[in-house]
Amino acid sequence: MLICNVGTFMKKKFLTLIFVLFSAIPVFAADWVQLDTKLYIDNSSITKYKQLHYPDRNTYSVWLKWLNDKTSLWTKLEKISKKKLWYYKQMAIIDCANKEVAIRTTTYYDLAEKPVDKINYEAYYLDWQSIVPESVGETIYHYVCGE
Repeated sequence: MLICNVGTFMKKKFLTLIFVLFSAIPVFAADWVQLDTKLYIDNSSITKYKQLHYPDRNTYSVWLKWLNDKTSLWTKLEKISKKKLWYYKQMAIIDCANKEVAIRTTTYYDLAEKPVDKINYEAYYLDWQSIVPESVGETIYHYVCGE
């Protein structure tokens, strides 16, 4: 009987320790700013992107949230996933010096905000695309790079 009480006591102490440790870790909330009708950028996520493959590039990572705008692209995505989609989040990498963008990861969410699918690209497989003038991409570029 004493062993059970010691075990219960240790379990409670362990759980309390875990709670205290995780309570001390700072949690940063997203700071979503609307850039376009169905596009938001997480202002707090803009960080210098340093990768072994791109050490000299003036690059920044940023999280974007694209809301479902009922276009044919979204219809196709919903057909593939067999679920109604609300939005997707992307981590975009912006190359300020070369005016290029690459997508690092994309996660699709359903109407209950549960992840439906996720696509990741390794750093060495990033597909760099030129930013088209007068496009949403250029709006993102100006916001992130400050130009």
